Amino acid sequence: MLGPLSPHRQARRKGWWYSPVIVLLVLLALGGCYWLKYGKLMRTHIDLLISMSKKMSDLLEDQRAVTPNMMDEFSYPLERARDFVRIVSSRYAKRQSLQAFSHFLDTYAELLKEIDRLRLQHDDTTAFRERVVALREQGERVKAILVEEGL
Repeated sequence: MLGPLSPHRQARRKGWWYSPVIVLLVLLALGGCYWLKYGKLMRTHIDLLISMSKKMSDLLEDQRAVTPNMMDEFSYPLERARDFVRIVSSRYAKRQSLQAFSHFLDTYAELLKEIDRLRLQHDDTTAFRERVVALREQGERVKAILVEEGL
């Protein structure tokens, strides 16, 4: 041992609090990134669900079989979009875009029920096509609302 520590030693710990503050700032920045991407993430969900509806339409138009695995493929993006709504609703519950997006998701869920029914019964697809058109229109409305909100 070299002896007792002197208050005049050279290797003092100046700014010991820098490290915890930097860690805190990094965590806040990473958490804030999700909120900064609200509009982009919502648009991505809309585009994905619309492309899934197009894929469903194409399958029905070509009279190809829709398998249970395909139904899982179509429902998974809806589950992720509902998770997105659940996460952002604590911060953006009053936003018109979030309310319109929730309505959009409900329309997609109805579309899933319809294709599941058609998968089993092979009925007329007119109602399904109308729901696809309505879904696309709602998606465009949500995107327009995002633009109005400045996102």
